Amino acid sequence: MQKKIVALAVAGILAAPMAAQAGVEVYGKARLSAGIISNDDSTAGNDDSKLNITSHNSRLGFKGTEDLGGGLKAMWQIEREVDFSDKDDTLSTRNTFVGLGGDFGTVILGTHDTPYKMATGSLDPFVDTHGDYNSVIDKTADARAANVLAYLSPDMSGFSAAVAFVTDYKDDKLPDTTPSREQPAISLAGMYKKGPLDASLAYQSVSEGGVLVGSSYDDLTAVKLGLGYALNAATKVGFVYENVDMGGSNHDQSNVYVSGSHGLGNGMTANLAIGQKGDMGNSSDTGAMFFAVGVNKALSDKTEVYGVYSKIDSDNSASYNLVSGVGAAGVNGGAASAVAVGINMKFSSM
Repeated sequence: MQKKIVALAVAGILAAPMAAQAGVEVYGKARLSAGIISNDDSTAGNDDSKLNITSHNSRLGFKGTEDLGGGLKAMWQIEREVDFSDKDDTLSTRNTFVGLGGDFGTVILGTHDTPYKMATGSLDPFVDTHGDYNSVIDKTADARAANVLAYLSPDMSGFSAAVAFVTDYKDDKLPDTTPSREQPAISLAGMYKKGPLDASLAYQSVSEGGVLVGSSYDDLTAVKLGLGYALNAATKVGFVYENVDMGGSNHDQSNVYVSGSHGLGNGMTANLAIGQKGDMGNSSDTGAMFFAVGVNKALSDKTEVYGVYSKIDSDNSASYNLVSGVGAAGVNGGAASAVAVGINMKFSSM
């Protein structure tokens, strides 16, 4: 059914007269890799490595705007993740919303990255690959949410702000079969990007989004600091610090991520990242170390190829894994890794 709906939507847009489709953009990204994913699973009968084709958040979208006059415009976007490596062709919702924009900024309703997620995305040179920084930066907080009402400020001499209210991180339907666990959320970010400096501070709180304590759930709270700096035209460095508290007496964790990119000329860029997931609360040996290294080669302004090696090495009482695409599940005290080559392509009707 999903495939039929998408096929009809695409056919309708492509078949419509060009004049009727003015202002409608069809766009997308195809991001795939081929490589070996591994872990240290010593369980008898289990494979601990395999050759894998992975689609890394490939997507198809449609968007448009309408000029309402007086500096006001309406906007809409429909975006779906398309798994190029899965024959079931499963679709999932990405940023999909309607909004109004003007000199005052932009107000949107729908599904969108939270300001917390938006704040530091530019500091990840391995985004949507096996080296994605969400292996370190907590994906529970650093996320996209449904049921979002958000305000995005205009750029004010390099400074911008974003605030979002999520009516319910879980769902907002009636009848609500679990009314004892409502999950409204607030997400805030202040960002400064001007010249060589990229700085941000973000906060997020999800009511009852944490762990179960007794008969009720604690709140989830997270704070994140991001700093990026261009040392020169070729070299950039980034730093992210995050603390996520899931509640209870032993469920807070601090994470640190450092990245660097250096242009090698002829369209090539070398990337490096290291990170650490801290111990969980007062429990020792519950963290992990992360490492990623890779090279990108731009073939055009729309297509690049790359190679990447990434690894997350868990402490004895932890089992983390690489999060982007299909990865090797972590095992206690083991390491999950990937070595892959990939291609990233983007397209647009405009």
